[in-house]
Amino acid sequence: MEKGHRNLLAALVAVVMAVALFSAFSINLFHKTPAVVLPSLEPLPAASAPDPGAAGDYRRVEVTRDTVQQVVATLERPESYTRSVNVETVGGTGTTGETTAQVTVDGGWTSSQLTLPDGRVCHSVVGEGKRYVWYAGQRRWQEYDASDHSADLAQRLPTYEDVLAADKANIVEAQYVLTGSLPCVYIAVAEPEFGYVESYWVSVDTGLLVRAESSKDGQVFYRMSGYTVETPAAPSLSFALPDGTVLHTTSLPDGAETPAPTQ
Repeated sequence: MEKGHRNLLAALVAVVMAVALFSAFSINLFHKTPAVVLPSLEPLPAASAPDPGAAGDYRRVEVTRDTVQQVVATLERPESYTRSVNVETVGGTGTTGETTAQVTVDGGWTSSQLTLPDGRVCHSVVGEGKRYVWYAGQRRWQEYDASDHSADLAQRLPTYEDVLAADKANIVEAQYVLTGSLPCVYIAVAEPEFGYVESYWVSVDTGLLVRAESSKDGQVFYRMSGYTVETPAAPSLSFALPDGTVLHTTSLPDGAETPAPTQ
């Protein structure tokens, strides 16, 4: 009887070891692609340094010309936020035009209120495949089919995700930097066809483009900035047409607190 118990115990141990080995290897075989962890701009104190053995789903990646597209691909914009964006067009004598946009994004909808260089205020709402545009004081609006870039274009913003399709040979610079006190991924892409360079600073905290510049022969002719973001957008904000038709209303996510500004 004792011998039978010993044989049974040995068999159970073998089964447990087999299951453990299979689980260990299956983590690597079936687990999703690990996300990216960006390096710190300053060395971490020894006490707070991350444990390499506890990296889990994350893989540390330096931002270089070879890796920057991979890093940008891991960043995601928040689903709900509000912010102010300034856009300047610059000539040889200085700023020649400035546009300020008040932007609210929520649930796939984007509302932009642009104060143009001539003082006019242009309203734009983009969502569900449509773009609606009108000027302050008007009761009628223009309706267009929207593309993936319509929401950014309505804010006078470049779409930084375009860098994912850029030829790596045209990436002239890439690094992890601070701008406006925000840790950002910086990437500069040459456009040989037009002879200028597009530079982007993307926040690693929000995934939003917080700064951009276009330059030719070292002279900047376009500059954008928008550092402060409130997320999520405040509840009960209406995305409405000038006749009062409400296209969308923001709502506070379950369990979320009243939004506070982040810088």
